[in-house]
Amino acid sequence: MHGAPLIASRPRLPDPLTHVSVAIPVRDEADRIPALLAALAEAAHHSALPVEAVILANNCTDASAEVAGSFAHPALAVRVHAVTFPTPEASAGRARRVAMDMAARPGALLMTTDADALPQPRWIAVAVETVQRGADLVCGAITCEVPHVLATLSGARITRAEQAYAALQHQIRHCIDQMAGRQPLGAPRPHYMESGASMAIRADRYLAVGGLPRMDHSEDRAMVHRAENDGLSVRYMAEMQARVSARLQGRAEGGMAACLRHRMQDHDPLADQAMLRPEVLRGLWTVALSGDLPVYPDRSLTPDTPLRASDLEAHLDALSRLLEGTVRPDFAAWRAQHAPMAAE
Repeated sequence: MHGAPLIASRPRLPDPLTHVSVAIPVRDEADRIPALLAALAEAAHHSALPVEAVILANNCTDASAEVAGSFAHPALAVRVHAVTFPTPEASAGRARRVAMDMAARPGALLMTTDADALPQPRWIAVAVETVQRGADLVCGAITCEVPHVLATLSGARITRAEQAYAALQHQIRHCIDQMAGRQPLGAPRPHYMESGASMAIRADRYLAVGGLPRMDHSEDRAMVHRAENDGLSVRYMAEMQARVSARLQGRAEGGMAACLRHRMQDHDPLADQAMLRPEVLRGLWTVALSGDLPVYPDRSLTPDTPLRASDLEAHLDALSRLLEGTVRPDFAAWRAQHAPMAAE
């Protein structure tokens, strides 16, 4: 019906969950693996399902595979696979796909994190509970302390601008997602982090949508977009939390370390590629109101003209006016028409 929420057709009933399998791409992380596996073992201790870690040690020049293989804990089984990819394919994104493919066995809740991450004690339990309540894919939150970035003028500038801009943009996205049936009507706004350091998906759903997209980086965001496009239920859980490192020399080309270095060195740093111009968001909102509810744009794609800190600062007032003057009243009217009994 015109204007009605878009409820995508759901895949067949999911397989019963029998275990949790955590896929971890590793490259020259021998010093960090013990802390990661110890944190995973603690999280596994709080899980109602048995847990295994699937380590893909790719193109390592250190003892990462041996260190991982020597770890022993009654709550966590560890499988280690050592591989060497051809140089053009040796990227963090492609390694994560291979690791997840290896871990995607029948009955698995497939989780993934990074070798330099520290999942918190209830990281696994929250994922299991959320999926058992009906989610197909769960995006956890990540935390990272970056005092060295904030100590620079450029780092503080982009952080401040991006936080203010994202807070407004995410409210608009949340309205669109509710109208499209992708997020529960009236539920709190999600954190909208989509990071491979803290993500879970049913293995059967993962395989049904074709697995992790073949990308060198931003594969995590592309995975969430693919899931949305296929009608999977995506939930964002701040309680499913992992702490990631703020190192400046990382293993992933185009990854977080490179981003932090850029933010410290460029006087007008590039913003996160998920930040959209006000006119783009206005267009999405107009289409949503027409009843042709679109899947939110793919956050793994870089805009033709990327935004910088100065752009976010310049567009902040226009974005605020769009939200307060157009989106909020339009959404209130839509909600009154389609869900008059929903709690505010």
